[in-house]
Amino acid sequence: MGDQTNLEIPDQLSRAATLAKDAAPALANAQIEYLSDIIRLKTYTGEEGPAVERTLEEMRSGGFDDVRSASAGDALGTVGSGAYHLLYDAHLDHNEIADEAEWPYPPLEPTVANGKLFGLGASDCKAGVASIVYGARLAAQLDLTAGCTITVQGATLEEDAEGFSMRHLMESDDFPRPDAVLLAEATDLTLRRGHRGRCEVRVKVRGKSAHASTPELGDNAILKMRPILDALEAMTPGLPTNEALGSGTQVVTMIEGPRTPNSVPSWCEATIDRRLTPGETPESVTAEINSVVGSLGGVAVVPNQKVTSWTGLDLSGPAFFPGWLLDADDPLIEAGRLTCAALWGHAPPVDIWKFSTNGTYSAGEADIPTLGFGPMEEQYVHTALDQVDLAKLLKAVMFYAVLPTAYTLVRSG
Repeated sequence: MGDQTNLEIPDQLSRAATLAKDAAPALANAQIEYLSDIIRLKTYTGEEGPAVERTLEEMRSGGFDDVRSASAGDALGTVGSGAYHLLYDAHLDHNEIADEAEWPYPPLEPTVANGKLFGLGASDCKAGVASIVYGARLAAQLDLTAGCTITVQGATLEEDAEGFSMRHLMESDDFPRPDAVLLAEATDLTLRRGHRGRCEVRVKVRGKSAHASTPELGDNAILKMRPILDALEAMTPGLPTNEALGSGTQVVTMIEGPRTPNSVPSWCEATIDRRLTPGETPESVTAEINSVVGSLGGVAVVPNQKVTSWTGLDLSGPAFFPGWLLDADDPLIEAGRLTCAALWGHAPPVDIWKFSTNGTYSAGEADIPTLGFGPMEEQYVHTALDQVDLAKLLKAVMFYAVLPTAYTLVRSG
């Protein structure tokens, strides 16, 4: 689904695009100031409170309705009152700093250089939050919400537990089910319609402990793990495949055992990162692995992941994040392509992400049409060159302001 320019742009959408392009530059300085403010805040997963409060403040000053914090701590605000409910989502938590010496600028000191803003979380995903906050604000300011009600979600917990906060919002907070979800993750102003899922699997084998001076009295669980590791590696060529998303992968990422160096280990556990195609379940994955390792004494399980929100809410659940793929002819994709064509004269490529997002819940579990669009570039995500191009940041504001018009036109026929 590459670049196509032969889209017929309705007059209403063309007018909306012209209004947005004319008005957006006046918001640029305020948007950069807000983005800089939240970059200054260290918001590791489960510690997003200050950025949530700053986002709620920005929504209030921008004229949003029903500005509030969800019980899991997400920042929420609404504009418009139409029948179609759009959820704009981007997350406020960011990856941890590995080595600050690698960064060209201090991670928590937003720096503008050569038209780009550098700082921790700029590309994943605070620039996305700034895009949807100001895109919805511009839509309301120009009366471009059309037939839509737009909820903006400054999400939490995404880096460690994609979709957990969104699941709680929709299933426990009496939040109205959206007609569509837009994810402002890194796409470099193109569209994304899905990605592989991921899960953690732990395979455990048991032996018998003994003093290391008499190993013949024990049964070394680490040695029993060796054929299991070979068997796990041999599974990779046969993992499920999706035509658009490619093949699943499976890699052993950790090995653990008792921390007793003078004893024969009585157990050994391997942790696996498994990348998933749509339709796989915890049961199908563990059954597949157990069919291979069971005869070798191994047992595979998907563990529970401990997740606590900054508000103190326990959201722990299975470490399983489904893959998903939006149909190529879904109206949401058409609306996204029309929006870009109306703004910039061409429809962008429609591709997939390599990484995982909150779409694991919205599309992978809840089956809500979900589409990605953001100004950030994937090459800078989780790197010391964390950045966003400010011209692209402003274009994303225009996209999110105009999309409700396109979506309303597409849905209403």
